[in-house]
Amino acid sequence: MTASSGRLSLAGAGATLLTALTLTPLIAGQRWLLAALVLVAVVAATGAVARQVIRWWPLVAAIQAAMLLILLTVIFARSVALLGILPGFEAARLLGSVVGAGAEVARSQGPPVEEAPGIALMAAGGVALVGYAVDVIAVSLRRPALAGLPLLAVYCVPAALLPGGLGWFFFLLAGMGYLLLIGADSGDRVRAWGRVLSGAGRRHGGTGSGAATVEGLGRGGRRVAATSLVVAAIVPVLIPGLGERLIGNNGSGQGDGTGRGDTIRVINPILDLRRDLVSTSNDVVLRYTTTASVPQPIRIVTDSVFDGRTWQPETGEVPGDQRVQDGLPAPPGLSPAVSAPEVRTRISVSGLNQAYLPLPYPTRQVRISGVWLYDAKTLNVVAGTRRTTTRGATYEATNLDVEPTGDQLRGSAPAPASITRDYLTLPNLPAAIRETAQRVAGSGSMYDKALRLQEFFRNTGGFSYSTDAPRSDNPQDDAGLDSITLFLRTRRGYCVHFASAMAVMARSLGIPARVAVGFLPGQSESDGSYQVRLRDAHAWPELYFEGTGWVRFEPTPAARVGSVPAWTLIPLTSPSASASPSVPAGASLPATRPEGEQTTGAADSGSAIGLRQVLAAVPWRIVAAAAVVLAVAASPMLAGAVTRRRRWRRAGTRTARAEAAWDELRQRLSDLGARWAVSWTPRAMQARVTQEHSLGGTERAALGRLVADLESARYERPSTDGGRPAAEMAGDVRTVAARVAATMDRSARRRARWLPASGIEALAGLARRVDVAADDAGRRVKVAGSDLGAQIGAQARRTVGSRK
Repeated sequence: MTASSGRLSLAGAGATLLTALTLTPLIAGQRWLLAALVLVAVVAATGAVARQVIRWWPLVAAIQAAMLLILLTVIFARSVALLGILPGFEAARLLGSVVGAGAEVARSQGPPVEEAPGIALMAAGGVALVGYAVDVIAVSLRRPALAGLPLLAVYCVPAALLPGGLGWFFFLLAGMGYLLLIGADSGDRVRAWGRVLSGAGRRHGGTGSGAATVEGLGRGGRRVAATSLVVAAIVPVLIPGLGERLIGNNGSGQGDGTGRGDTIRVINPILDLRRDLVSTSNDVVLRYTTTASVPQPIRIVTDSVFDGRTWQPETGEVPGDQRVQDGLPAPPGLSPAVSAPEVRTRISVSGLNQAYLPLPYPTRQVRISGVWLYDAKTLNVVAGTRRTTTRGATYEATNLDVEPTGDQLRGSAPAPASITRDYLTLPNLPAAIRETAQRVAGSGSMYDKALRLQEFFRNTGGFSYSTDAPRSDNPQDDAGLDSITLFLRTRRGYCVHFASAMAVMARSLGIPARVAVGFLPGQSESDGSYQVRLRDAHAWPELYFEGTGWVRFEPTPAARVGSVPAWTLIPLTSPSASASPSVPAGASLPATRPEGEQTTGAADSGSAIGLRQVLAAVPWRIVAAAAVVLAVAASPMLAGAVTRRRRWRRAGTRTARAEAAWDELRQRLSDLGARWAVSWTPRAMQARVTQEHSLGGTERAALGRLVADLESARYERPSTDGGRPAAEMAGDVRTVAARVAATMDRSARRRARWLPASGIEALAGLARRVDVAADDAGRRVKVAGSDLGAQIGAQARRTVGSRK
């Protein structure tokens, strides 16, 4: 392995780990990151070592892949691995089940998800695979710029899953990793140009080799890279996105405080949701603090009127004396039996210009300046004058944190006529929507049907979240029947599709439903507050259950909305199922014997312990793993010993014995770290070794005999007779080597014994011979195939000619 490939391998591992840090906001824990560090480092080190002895890059890549698979097995499936380390069928099945369990956690939770074994395997294994791809592309194929693609794939995962995207700090980390990789390769390419003719080296006191010039180029490149990263992180913040609009802020004037517009326009925020969700703006629209343990979505308005094209809020006049400062009425349908503690939420609006007041539901009172009126039926809060808007408003709301149980919802009484009259109305439904609702919901209580609908959209129906979902003929009607039909066919959509489809299906099943529009809870800050951005805009269905009132459901998949409300979690077992402890995926239950069954065997009957019991008590997996490790560690020493024995066995002539003895001495002294140059003559080497290592009389005599043997063999008439025996020459070699070893430090002697350079060289030569043999075999196969093809062609031509 050259220094160039070593630097590039190290840079690739560093770039992968820096990019992996962008995944930390997705997972609540750091153990997966430690596993990823180990996996990436070992894969890179394996490639670096393999390249020392193997030139054919596919073989190096195969060795790295095998090492990665072994490590994943040891870390995540050691209990069922062959010999404790090797992957087998059982290990593969266990790894598959662990990944499946991790995927289920990812589906049911939002970021940051708990660090379950499946999540750790998916994250660490995914990062390791990216590191493997980066190493192969950047080092083996020498295409470091192309290696940025797998790094970009890692960065895109949190950028797509986090509601607020990734912050500038993570962008800088990923960018630094990629530039580190490119810089390592670029420096090597500049050095490969050879000697740089420039005065820079002389001005900096260089020797003219160009080192200072290369360093100057490196400093300039680092400045350009740092400047580019800073500009890329700062410019998007300084220049707001063109054409960005907030929810409901269509620029047509709806009471913005300027006096423009003659009437208060009650607009429908649901029409702008797709545009807001695909917005590139990262502006904060509001901030809030709350005393609730788990913050709920901030609702702007509820749409209860569905005409087949879209959902709309109810219209009508709101009495001027229904001011929120005086308190709001009790929420419809809520009974004292349902837990509903009071919480306080303080909201500060910054980038939202809206006629509806964002509030958690249900709110009981609002402390705010200006004229804000409530609708007693929906508890929507609307501006009382044309000039009153949410822009710059700061207010405190007292709201209820309603927490119904599944039993309370399942046992709810039928809804009153005042609710069913207004919230079950539907236009003429397409048969596909009605039949799908009936098939998915099945039988049971209204609550059970609602749960099945949510599970269908969120998990089992194969739906995916996408703001690029196909549109109907009218792009403004994403919530209409045509869009719902298209959505059910393509299984792709965003929150408006999910909310509208579930609300329409619920109404078709006799469950009162409406659609709420607002914001997800947003991102928590270090001071305990929450920031809500434009891209947190969201729509969800609310279903009515007598005794609880309007209840939020969440059909939108976890890719957009993480956790579902606690009351919508489907129980893992039915009420009639027997209670039994759950077993994690991949775990095995302990074996038990039926009651009364007795064991047999000598050991159990109290006799002396037999050979079978002794063998069964030995930890064979650990023993085998230790044997494999020892064999790998001892391979250089064994390779060196085999090479020496083969050398002496082949030395049948006087000349061959002398050359073998000299080669043996050269390798032994090189293993110890003694200086030896091939350009030195035997007598020059004798003088240097004698002087530098203080040889005594015995050692000088032995070295003198070896030099005399070599000169006699090289310069006298060739002869097969005469010369000293091999055993005597080998004894002189050992005598000289022992004296040289005595003058070296302990670490050099230990390295020469256990990790000799001659042994590593022998292993490298073996690998090269295998590589050459493989190439020769491939060429022979190719030639044989060509010859066979030519013979078949000639035979075919002869056959055709004979038929003619």
